Amino acid sequence: MSNKTTTSKDKGKRVQEIDNSTTQSYKMRFLKPIIRPSMFKLSLPITPDELPNRTPYLDLVVPDGRNNPCRCFWTQLQSGKIALTRGWEEFYQMYKINLDFMLYFTHKGNSTFQVRIFDFGGIENSYQLRDPEEPPYIRTGNYEIAKCINIPPSASARAVAAKVKSKWPFFVMDLTARMMSSRLLPNVPHLSHFTGQRHPLILTHGHIQVEATYTRYSGKRDGSFGVISGGWENFASLCNFKPGGVGVFEVISTEPVTIIQIVFGKQCSFQVLLGFHGVAVAVRMLETAVTCEATQ
Repeated sequence: MSNKTTTSKDKGKRVQEIDNSTTQSYKMRFLKPIIRPSMFKLSLPITPDELPNRTPYLDLVVPDGRNNPCRCFWTQLQSGKIALTRGWEEFYQMYKINLDFMLYFTHKGNSTFQVRIFDFGGIENSYQLRDPEEPPYIRTGNYEIAKCINIPPSASARAVAAKVKSKWPFFVMDLTARMMSSRLLPNVPHLSHFTGQRHPLILTHGHIQVEATYTRYSGKRDGSFGVISGGWENFASLCNFKPGGVGVFEVISTEPVTIIQIVFGKQCSFQVLLGFHGVAVAVRMLETAVTCEATQ
């Protein structure tokens, strides 16, 4: 037979009954840093036996007063701990979580955990849902044409940007020898889909896949731009990118990436896909007219 006892300190708190005739106030709390993109499972520092309710899922809520749960299923890892699977990516994107964020879990009863979200600077999330805002387009009659979202840095880049006909927003950059041999790809526009100071990237070309990071400029530098690091140099080398052309970066989706095969066209161009987690970007490398004539 089970029973429960309460004290003056227990008033207003959930008390869980235990089958062995002992009772305890069950308030499980733990911190979890975000070190991997949402496409990966989120491991938690608890085992299935520690869950107050052995349902195959956790209902995550945030302290915004609406109490709308996001159901995340879990699986058990070899370590014995659990990891969130289906539903976690939706929660991650819904509240604009990024790398270096910290989540504070508090058990609220049954399968429900409240999650407080803090960025890398310790600022708590506003818990505003992600805006369903479409990328920038120019409407011409019944059609929408994507526009360039940066100022082309050179005459050749401007000429390429003027000729690009894309259904996705794009930015253009000169592919210089210095850029191809650098650890960093600088002056990348800070897209609205990049919700924090840092954003995880996966650069993909055919079977080549390299993880990288976008970091927004801070301090006195223009916060409308940032750099891609931690993988750009290796990616450019593996893909055998050559200097002298112009790169057109097309923001094609905010969904998980679909790999696109390399396509060679009459314009001496080839297209690869840079897969940003949460943002997919196609890159069309356009060689100069002189190069095109030389290869025909």
